[in-house]
Amino acid sequence: MELRELSLQNPWWAKKEAINDDPKLKEFFNAQIKWKPRLIKYIPLDKDVVYSVRGPRQVGKTTLVKILIKELLEKGANPVNIFYYACDLVRTPVILYDILESYYNWSRSLSSGRINIFLDEMSSVKEWQSALKRFIDQHGNANITFYLTSSHSIDIERSIERLPGRIGEKEAVQTHKVLLPMKFAEYVELRSPQLYEKVKSLKLDDNAVRSKEFMALGEGKEPASLKHLLPLAGDMDTILDEYLMTGGIMFGVNSFVSTKYISQTMYELYVRQLMGDVSRIGREEMTAKQIIASLVKRAGSRTSWLNIAKENGIPSPVTVPQYAHVLKSMFLINIFHKIDESLMPKEASDKKIHISNPFMFHALRSWALNPAGDSFSASVEFLASAENKSKLAEGVVGNHLARAAFNLKPSDIYDVSGSIFYWMAKKGHELDFVLKHEGKAYGFDVCYQNSISSGDYIALRKFGKGCMISKSTFAVSGRIATVPLSLFLLYV
Repeated sequence: MELRELSLQNPWWAKKEAINDDPKLKEFFNAQIKWKPRLIKYIPLDKDVVYSVRGPRQVGKTTLVKILIKELLEKGANPVNIFYYACDLVRTPVILYDILESYYNWSRSLSSGRINIFLDEMSSVKEWQSALKRFIDQHGNANITFYLTSSHSIDIERSIERLPGRIGEKEAVQTHKVLLPMKFAEYVELRSPQLYEKVKSLKLDDNAVRSKEFMALGEGKEPASLKHLLPLAGDMDTILDEYLMTGGIMFGVNSFVSTKYISQTMYELYVRQLMGDVSRIGREEMTAKQIIASLVKRAGSRTSWLNIAKENGIPSPVTVPQYAHVLKSMFLINIFHKIDESLMPKEASDKKIHISNPFMFHALRSWALNPAGDSFSASVEFLASAENKSKLAEGVVGNHLARAAFNLKPSDIYDVSGSIFYWMAKKGHELDFVLKHEGKAYGFDVCYQNSISSGDYIALRKFGKGCMISKSTFAVSGRIATVPLSLFLLYV
């Protein structure tokens, strides 16, 4: 490929300061509210590795790339050693290899310094791994850092593991990264830095401290910091209501904060991008829409693949789990399997499935159930129902527990199904979530309502210990801690 074409996406080759004119960076710096993901601290660009950064659409992966490029330039990196390419329109590995080869030969003719190669939406290229493998076979990976982004995880982990020398292993770094929408604690920090300073004063911004106190809640105990947080509950609840609308998706956050509204265009753009990914993976949009509609209607309830197939007239029940796997790989849904009284998973049993993020939930719900309506108005109406709000709150808890499990035991693969489950006693009392960690199990139940009765605790009592996540109630009794949702989420 001609250098002139490559230079269009790399204007800093001609003028270092051109990075400041990048549309993504201008949007970031001009935004009323700016979120710089914490993940950036864990991507050292001085290693001979291939990083993969996976995450849902519109979470900020491309913006993160551009921030990394800007920081490299500001630290004095040679501009010709920084290469960015958006791979959305690259259709074959042959073209991708030609792009890499053209850039590498030109860059190495000018500089022997470390090369940083950023390939955005790499999974858009079928069999991309063959191009990367061929390139590394040809040139090695000494003094080269690759950074690949993807909006799904179907092939990217397995493909990198097949590269020569298991790239990253010799550098002893974790190369597979996941960029998710901000957690509630990050949202509090973004929306009310002064309020978050009080959280930091309790050292809950320290991962070790936070994890220890989170596990105390799972044991049904009161963390040392909890009573200090209680006076903040009212302010936290206000921010939580906002989070249940925006989900921490930045274009939604900035729109809502500035106008108290999120335009229909934003919801539709989000869904179009998602469905484009579904099509590229080889699945049909209409079938995906039918299954998503069923999942939205069943939020917080147990269901089976067979029931969803029957509801939508899908001939083969195998189709439903195949599509669910795709949606899971795109970080759209969390699937929670049943765990029995001996704490063994029962994958053949009914599942509980939640859309992983509030904004995603609202966008998909409106598209699947009422495509002619106004998505923002539908979201406001949905959240006005205490029952609906409780269902969404349960999904937020499930997603945060999944992230807590990942933080407790970081892995190259982000998969909640091996760590978070739901549990049922013999007489049918259901516990919303069970977290398994190092051979122990911790129970979490969600009762997001104005008052909690003794009957609401039956499942936790039968389980033996754990945390009840309430709307506003605080109590510690026996081996059960009851904590308001907005405070509980600060421990993840």
